Amino acid sequence: MKIFSTEPSGNEVAEYVGTDYLKFSIKTIEETVEWLKGAKIIAQPLLAHIEMLLIISKKYRVDANLLIEKPRVQEWKSTFYDWFDRCGGEIPAKYRDGIKQSADELFAELETFGH
Repeated sequence: MKIFSTEPSGNEVAEYVGTDYLKFSIKTIEETVEWLKGAKIIAQPLLAHIEMLLIISKKYRVDANLLIEKPRVQEWKSTFYDWFDRCGGEIPAKYRDGIKQSADELFAELETFGH
């Protein structure tokens, strides 16, 4: 095993941990998007998954830009807003606009990553 820095990922075994977490997050988002396409309930985990992807992406920016595909992000966004149009009326009014605003902000930030 080779050690090449003092960073937590500064060895051959750990150097791809960030990439693995990015891949896991993207896979989880893909699975959630598929579920969300037919969901008729007001609860959804997609925005929380995107928030976690963004946290990891900020730390591993180069890998995030290689792994996140802008056309997929657009599909995720479209799927979320389709769900919101379909179910948003059932979200309590005091939360509805805030949820949409959170989505707008998260997707805007996510769109700064990828290729």
